[in-house]
Amino acid sequence: NYFVFQPLLPEVISGNIGIFDTVAPIRRLCKRTQLYVRDVEKVDLQRKVVTLAPSPFRPRNTELAYDYLVLATGTRTDVSGMPGMADHSMPFRTLGDALALRNRVLQAIEEAAVEQDPEFRERLLTFVVGGGGFSGVEVIAELNDFLRRIAPTYGIKREEIRCVLVHSGERILPEVSPALAEYAQEILTKRGVILKLKDRITGATAESAVLKNGGHLPTRTLVTTVPAGPVPLVQALDAPKEKGRLL
Repeated sequence: NYFVFQPLLPEVISGNIGIFDTVAPIRRLCKRTQLYVRDVEKVDLQRKVVTLAPSPFRPRNTELAYDYLVLATGTRTDVSGMPGMADHSMPFRTLGDALALRNRVLQAIEEAAVEQDPEFRERLLTFVVGGGGFSGVEVIAELNDFLRRIAPTYGIKREEIRCVLVHSGERILPEVSPALAEYAQEILTKRGVILKLKDRITGATAESAVLKNGGHLPTRTLVTTVPAGPVPLVQALDAPKEKGRLL
């Protein structure tokens, strides 16, 4: 029953902003709107009816008739074709994901502070993000700044922190102009972020991220920010589409 302002989510990782600063109650934003906090099970375009899933308190569906229908379901992250990703990577889409990632990196650096095996310590201090769009760049930048800032508190040298961004394109941030993307790349590199371009993550194990070029990135913290496409609700609609998206 709340709206999440996605661009602020990475700052929840570092604690630069409070958790609730990223959210706003929908009822407060849309005062003349009736809100159903339910999943949509199906849409009947012929009858102009949306069927909602049952509430947790009453096991029956609800049907809503409409005159106009706006579909704003966004995309979903699908790692089904990437072996090991479902078990060994972390998504980054929700407020819960941001909190889980913050807890994970703090746990990793806590363990690294007392780890005696140099190879395993390096793996604990390597943080990999897949996807060089807005979300991936924001996450890796926030992670890098946060970890390098707190490392000395744990007796860890800042240069031991390895934050790696993997992106399939020739440059990060395909959403912006080449000049702006190149500027962002320069800033990230100066701050110590390792950029692996023209490659992508195709799978994962408990100990590493698997790359398309056949290489492995040893890590215990792997984050995926790559959207895979439309949600099943949209895919099931009998409506014109292009590459799975509604026209």
